[in-house]
Amino acid sequence: MSDRYNLSDELSQSEEIETEELQQSAISKHLKDICVMGKLVFALDEYMLKFGRVSNVHDQCFDLKVQVLENKKHLQEWVDKI
Repeated sequence: MSDRYNLSDELSQSEEIETEELQQSAISKHLKDICVMGKLVFALDEYMLKFGRVSNVHDQCFDLKVQVLENKKHLQEWVDKI
């Protein structure tokens, strides 16, 4: 009877470890995505500062920056829930 409990405990621990590894893998992937989004926001800021409002795409860059920041915020919130 104790062998069954030990086997059950081992299986349960194995499942917990596998779940934790999957969580860490997902977090790692999404943190890399968040980093890329941060770099994009930085690049958009740099472009808008360098070329200013005279650029024909300034407003589009600003709109894209807002969208990326919103996506980054939502992704960070989702990662925090994992």
